[in-house]
Amino acid sequence: MSDLYDILIIGAGINGAGIARDASGRNLKVCVVEQNDIGSATSSWSTKLIHGGLRYLENYEFRLVRESLKEREIIKKIAKDIVKPIPFIIPHTPSQRSIWIIKFGLFLYDLLGGKSSIPKSKKISISSEIPNILKDNFKIGFKYYDLQVDDKKLVELNINDAKKRGATIIENKKVKEVFRQSETWSIKLENNTILNSKILINATGPWINDVLKNIIKLKNKKSIRLVKGSHIITNKLYKEDYALTLQNNDNRIVFVIPYKKKYTLIGTTEKEVFSPDNPKIDKDEIDYLIKTVNHFLKKQVNKKDIIDTYSGIRPLIEDFKEASKVTRDYAFDLNTKNKNTPLLSIYGGKLTTYRKLSEKVMSSLKPFLPIKNSKNWTDTKVL
Repeated sequence: MSDLYDILIIGAGINGAGIARDASGRNLKVCVVEQNDIGSATSSWSTKLIHGGLRYLENYEFRLVRESLKEREIIKKIAKDIVKPIPFIIPHTPSQRSIWIIKFGLFLYDLLGGKSSIPKSKKISISSEIPNILKDNFKIGFKYYDLQVDDKKLVELNINDAKKRGATIIENKKVKEVFRQSETWSIKLENNTILNSKILINATGPWINDVLKNIIKLKNKKSIRLVKGSHIITNKLYKEDYALTLQNNDNRIVFVIPYKKKYTLIGTTEKEVFSPDNPKIDKDEIDYLIKTVNHFLKKQVNKKDIIDTYSGIRPLIEDFKEASKVTRDYAFDLNTKNKNTPLLSIYGGKLTTYRKLSEKVMSSLKPFLPIKNSKNWTDTKVL
């Protein structure tokens, strides 16, 4: 019989990493199993932002925006070495959202964020604030701030902190089979190692229902929508340290963001796919991003300017809306068919809310754990 863990987490993306850190800091015995490298899938292919989700306000997701903005402030403090505030400019497009809607949206954004060290939004003159970047027909804009982050590093810092607090981290090993015993879960890895745990957490992101069906052998209670977000990287399009939030004709948003000093990051698309494996940008997505940027910028971009691309799969909770309107919120499915061996599956979520999600996981599992330290702690301890 191998060591018995309090919690075993399948998946070391940002959610798995955050839960491992939180649980380890409460003196629980934690193991994480990841089929690839730490943070190698969705969590490292994001738009590299810690943000409230300004456009979620249009879907009336006020609770999610408020939670995200509160987390933005916390992550700014606990991950200060890998985040930085960056100003975003929204050029006003008369054919899109009206001035008063954008002003009201930004007012709400500032209000929901509460007391913050991040500057408030304001209306600006494009020619005064960022001359020579946008075409001359864009006169009025709005300036607000969010945080830029090294997403993969954020995952790694959480995992490293979990390790320091005693967690066992197993990389590049697939979970082959899972058996639910009367008192414990037995987890068999592809090298035939057997691990035992009181609680099992499925934090496999876009693979969540595949793992549930094919490895844990249970029916899923929630459906997910797999949405591909693709990005292109070009050489720096302008020297100013400003990001742009561009409103497209389909009401979606494309970000243009200074990236790693020499480059510009442009994204993201939202395209429904049916497999989480090996996502790649396609021609339509490249055309979509280039066309959007060229509608706004004086300096025109073409395919020859692209020096790299990447795509990530977001597992969104299915609510039968178009992809851009599907919620970015998260939900838990707690299976206590055997109360001695709970299974928690985590659906959805976004980079910004990983820490709060981890706290809520610990709260959900409290009845099943010998928690020696039940106090929340991750909001004050620097990564």
